[in-house]
Amino acid sequence: MTRKVIVTGGCGYIGSHVARAFKQQGNQVILIDREYRQHAMKGLDGFVANDYASPVALSTIIMHEPDVIVHCAGTSLVGPSIANPADYYDNNVAKTIAMLNVIKDMPKKPVILFSSSASVYGEPETWPVTESSGFNPISPYGRTKFMIEKILQDYFVGYGISSICFRYFNAAGAEPFNHDLGQEPGATHIIARALEASISDSVFTINGGLYPTGDGTCVRDYIHVWDLADAHLQAASFLLDDYPQSGSYAFNLGTETGISNLEIVEYIKRKHGIRYQIGPKRDGDPAELVASAALAKEVLGWQPQYSDIDTIVDSAYKWYTR
Repeated sequence: MTRKVIVTGGCGYIGSHVARAFKQQGNQVILIDREYRQHAMKGLDGFVANDYASPVALSTIIMHEPDVIVHCAGTSLVGPSIANPADYYDNNVAKTIAMLNVIKDMPKKPVILFSSSASVYGEPETWPVTESSGFNPISPYGRTKFMIEKILQDYFVGYGISSICFRYFNAAGAEPFNHDLGQEPGATHIIARALEASISDSVFTINGGLYPTGDGTCVRDYIHVWDLADAHLQAASFLLDDYPQSGSYAFNLGTETGISNLEIVEYIKRKHGIRYQIGPKRDGDPAELVASAALAKEVLGWQPQYSDIDTIVDSAYKWYTR
């Protein structure tokens, strides 16, 4: 069944992959983003060059009456959120409310697939982290994601807007077939930064070497961005297909496998070459975040296919060296 899909932040890293995955299924896909990336538009049906809460963007939502809104837009760095929380509460929370206040009055209400984050958990006491683990975000960025999840729950109860919140555990990699879609240069994620250092033959700095982990560096659960995109397809089917499941849901997306910063850099060193050093830790970085994705697998039938570290790193390398 062909659907109308709008992706906010659709020229961004995750949004562009989700948009392409929906388009490959035969859907009509329109992007809303303040920035335009030509390669992200491959085969898509429209683009609105504006803020997702602007009158132009909100009018686009009303006019097209989408079946699905994939909400990826927002500000997404931990460190800057500590230094400038006002930008995060405005761009993430206030503008999401503005968008939802338009959607709640539409005769046909789209389902919302929201890009949340593992940061809602803060410093978990046990691993792997499940959806019922305690919430204690330790940065303004994490708190904005937590707030939006709660807002979506309330808007389902009050207005019948169904939603799924995906708590990403470190999206990485690039489109795994043609390697023509990936992160923009200058991305802040460790795999992207380390690969850029490898390619430019500059020294890469690992943030922190004294964490209470096996090798002293942060441990994370890395999920290939194409596996994230596939989860959105499964979620749309869950909410809209033969037996639609209205409600407000949240799912972890990860692999249940932790990989340390040092292990990533050592893999890149063996495969592509890199010079590195250990530097001071960053504020707001928990020592370890590893997901249990059992609920997404059980409820959505989702299964990651591309999230081994070799595929993640090598697909990103091919993207950066195209």
